[in-house]
Amino acid sequence: MKHLKALLINPYIYDFSAYSYWSTPLGLLYLGSIMRKNGIEISLIDCLKVDENKRKEDGRAPFLKETVDKPQILKGIRKRLKRYGTSKEVLIKELSSLEPPDLTLITSIMTYWYYGAKEAMDAAREVFPKTKIVIGGIYPSLCHEHALKEMTKADFIVKNNEMDSFYGFVEKELLTALPYKPDPYDFETLPYPCFDLYDSIPFVPLLTSYGCIYKCTYCATPYMHPNIIRRKPENTADEILFWHDRGVNRFVIYDDNFLFKKEDFAKPLLKRIIKFPFTVNIYNPNAINAALVDEELAFLLLEAGFKEVRIGLETVNPLIQKTTGGKVNPEAFEKALNFLVKAGFSAKTISIYILAGLPLQKWSDVKETIDYIAGFGAKTHIAEYTPIPHTPMFDEFKSYARYPIADNPAYQNNALSPFAWHGFTEDDMSFVKQYVKEKNSNIDKTD
Repeated sequence: MKHLKALLINPYIYDFSAYSYWSTPLGLLYLGSIMRKNGIEISLIDCLKVDENKRKEDGRAPFLKETVDKPQILKGIRKRLKRYGTSKEVLIKELSSLEPPDLTLITSIMTYWYYGAKEAMDAAREVFPKTKIVIGGIYPSLCHEHALKEMTKADFIVKNNEMDSFYGFVEKELLTALPYKPDPYDFETLPYPCFDLYDSIPFVPLLTSYGCIYKCTYCATPYMHPNIIRRKPENTADEILFWHDRGVNRFVIYDDNFLFKKEDFAKPLLKRIIKFPFTVNIYNPNAINAALVDEELAFLLLEAGFKEVRIGLETVNPLIQKTTGGKVNPEAFEKALNFLVKAGFSAKTISIYILAGLPLQKWSDVKETIDYIAGFGAKTHIAEYTPIPHTPMFDEFKSYARYPIADNPAYQNNALSPFAWHGFTEDDMSFVKQYVKEKNSNIDKTD
């Protein structure tokens, strides 16, 4: 019987600004482990490489980058486009060093990063004419029709909820039976992602749930994962032990809803981590909901090893709070902040996410929110609004955008300020970003 091989590719990306905030192709690595459990030999090319010499203590690092020419549809944009990661030429060289794989799996994460995935697909087809190419990830899940038109050299384009179709494709095209076909929503049967394919593992993200109890109008989680699936605390703790035994001590919580049913999940998990005979460092880039923070939880976060806590506030404007989902308000935020400070977090280790660039939002609303947060000695992180297909806000305001965001995902990039208007211009965005930088710098200088 032929020994089957599968190649995983995480493409380089094209963007105007990008940084690796604990970024990994987690879904691709889960899929690789599933293939390996079926006896298929796997290999990985991760083109989205970072500058290891600049890796921070918390595990983050800047991507390698190079300024490139803009494609025709972006020629009128007065910003420099960069390729983050390695080049197509380097990818082709790496591909040429491998034995031809039977299956090539390519991920594409942000919708506006699709061009890098397309080039990776073209390179794989050029070097391996007979390989079966599958494109997956967030881009084809949210922009499926566009992917069908653009990714013509792929043999199969799969959405996030079509795993049965993917398994069927592999069995049919590779003439093999897959005895192990887990449901990706069943955390108890999923193998750990194949981080062992990397030379070193600076951190491991932990996927602890799917779905979200909130229906924020700008977020695609309810579309991508309509049901809420929770991982058992002991299962998550076992994975931490597994990776710690392999030299990993930084962990990143990948969870849109970490505190949902906190008495059943978050608190039991944190208590298990506290009992470990070693310490770990934990980060939460997706933020936790301030409305669900209580005094006990705040102490548990600190004792379990959270090096910082990120909270979503979004805005202090009550109308915007209501129209975007209403999951938090200033009163809940202030209570959470007090609990965290009382537990022992310094205000400067508490970061607050706010939204900027929403349709019809005024820049003065953003400045007011920045001033409000700085008044507590906490740091602000601006999350520039990204228009995401299949969200209520996208559907309601897509005709307001100054670019055809519904026609081409390239225009969905928040770096383009697609909803800039006279009440919140690109210059205004530059001002509030610099304003935040100065406020945060002053906070860092305090004792």
